[in-house]
Amino acid sequence: MSLTPKQRMLLALDRQVPDRLPVTTHHLMPYFTKKYLDGIGPDQFFELFGMDAIRWPVPVRADASKGEYLDPDQGPPQFLQVSRVFSKEWRITVEQLPGQTYQTARHTIVTPKGTLSAVVQANDYTEWVAEHLIKEKHEIEIVAAYQTTPLCDAEAVAKVAVEMGQRGIVRGFVIPFDIYGQPGCWQDFCCIRGTQQAIMDTYD
Repeated sequence: MSLTPKQRMLLALDRQVPDRLPVTTHHLMPYFTKKYLDGIGPDQFFELFGMDAIRWPVPVRADASKGEYLDPDQGPPQFLQVSRVFSKEWRITVEQLPGQTYQTARHTIVTPKGTLSAVVQANDYTEWVAEHLIKEKHEIEIVAAYQTTPLCDAEAVAKVAVEMGQRGIVRGFVIPFDIYGQPGCWQDFCCIRGTQQAIMDTYD
């Protein structure tokens, strides 16, 4: 008996035997769809190739009881980004740096105990950290003291699940660091400190 994509993937994730092996992607790179598929969206991609669909919403909300709010100037989050949450003690400004080989932006975090900054570069395929945020070991204490804590917007996730129906599943990820990060505390730390320096820090 044929299963829906949602039933098929949930059975496989539950270590049961579906009607066939689910076929999907880990993520869908915007560069690929823009260059080769006229910029179609994820839903159209999965339908075109007959795959089992996934949606990756990561909607967040701010904790107003702590005086936190969403960054009003960020705009819609891009691929693998989430909305930034600010407070009066944690604000991020972004300055584009012209004349570089790659698209380059300096991100500055303003806090009561000083400012931190990092440089992120990007091309058509990906982006990377060109200058790490935590340059001196004590600066991690500034992050610990003032970084905001985004909350999951469960209503928005539920809405996406209803829209998906049986066409696929909804999945998300642990929210990474505001400027540039990777889900997971060690990966995030490497992104803001630098992998080599992070390894040295563990030994120190």
